[in-house]
Amino acid sequence: MNITRGSTFNLSSTSSHIDYCEDMDTVNAKNYVKDLLKSRIFLGRYLERRLIDERIGYRDVVLVSPAEVEFKKHLSEAQHKLMKAYPKIQWIGISDSETIGHPSGICIWTEIDNQPFGAFWFQVKSVKFRDLEIIVLLKCIRHISDAFLEIEPILTGSVDNYKGKSDSKQVNIEAKLNDAYSEITINLKNMLSISNLKEFFTFLFAFIIAIFTGSTAFVNFLGNFILALIREMSIFIKNSTPMFLGFLDFLSKIVGGFYILIAMFFKPNNPNPLNKRRITYYDKPPENFNPREFD
Repeated sequence: MNITRGSTFNLSSTSSHIDYCEDMDTVNAKNYVKDLLKSRIFLGRYLERRLIDERIGYRDVVLVSPAEVEFKKHLSEAQHKLMKAYPKIQWIGISDSETIGHPSGICIWTEIDNQPFGAFWFQVKSVKFRDLEIIVLLKCIRHISDAFLEIEPILTGSVDNYKGKSDSKQVNIEAKLNDAYSEITINLKNMLSISNLKEFFTFLFAFIIAIFTGSTAFVNFLGNFILALIREMSIFIKNSTPMFLGFLDFLSKIVGGFYILIAMFFKPNNPNPLNKRRITYYDKPPENFNPREFD
C-alpha cells in the first residue's frame, strides 16, 4: 500500500514537473517572439483580405518585401518557435506566400482598418495570443504614393516576372510595328499601280475642268445679278424719294403742331392792364352839364 502511494505521488510530481516545464517553454517562446518582432519597421504590400475559416474570420494579407531579408529571417524563426511551442493552435498569422499563389516570400495575416491595397511602411505593434490563433498586429505608418510605383516589382517579389513581362511586351510591340510597316508597304504598292495612277490623273484633269467651267459660269451669273440689283435699287430710290420727303414733311408738321399745343397749354391768362391816361369820348353829354359855365 505504501509502495502504491509512493508510486502515485512520484507520477503526479513528474507530470506536474513536465507541465511546469511545458508552461515555461511556452512562456519563453511567447516572450522571445514578442521581443523579436515588436516595434520592427519593414516594407510590405497590402495584397488582399481572405477568409481563414468561419470561427476565425477574415484576415488581411501583407506580403513582406524581398528586400527585408533580416526581418523575413526573424519571421521564419518566430513561426518555427510558435509551431513548436503551440502545436495545438489552429492558426499562426505567419505563412509562406505560396499559400496565396506567390512563388516566394513570407506573408503576415493581420487586421488592418480602413486602408487601401498597396505598398506601405509597416510597424509591428504587438503579437496577440488568442484561443484559436496567434496574430501579428501591424500599424500602417505611411502609404507609398504613385511617385514610388517603380518599386512595385520589388514589393511583390516578382522582379524576374516583371522583367520577363516587359521584354515580352517590347517584343510584341516590335512585332506589331513590323506588321503595320509591311501592311503599309503592301497597300502603297497596290495604290501606286499604273492603272490607279491613270485613273487618278484622269479624275484630276476632269476635276480641274469642272472647277474652271463652274467658276466661269458663277462669275457671269454674279455679274448679271449685281447689275440687275443696282438697276432695281436705282428705280426704287427714284420712286420712293417723293414719298419719303412727304413723310418727313408730315412728321415735321405733327411735331410743330404738338409744340404749339404745348405752348398754348402753358400760356398765362392775366388780363391786359388798363391805361388810365386814355381819353373817353361820350356821344351824349352828362345830365348836369351846363354849357354856360364855359363862357
